[in-house]
Amino acid sequence: MSWKRGHVTLDDGTVYPAELLIHDGDVWNVRIFKGNNVIEEIDAEAFAHKLGKKPEEVYPFTYEIES
Repeated sequence: MSWKRGHVTLDDGTVYPAELLIHDGDVWNVRIFKGNNVIEEIDAEAFAHKLGKKPEEVYPFTYEIES
């Protein structure tokens, strides 16, 4: 498993730089960067709250890995 840099686009259209933990082509975890803080996705409600959003504004989200 390795962390790959990319970005995440939330359901409300907000784009954040991110690192994605990839294993066999699946995303196992995400680190989103907001300002100088790293926000790790663990609990959907807490994750959205840390971004100052409601879960329905965040999910589903898409991602893109940088080459």
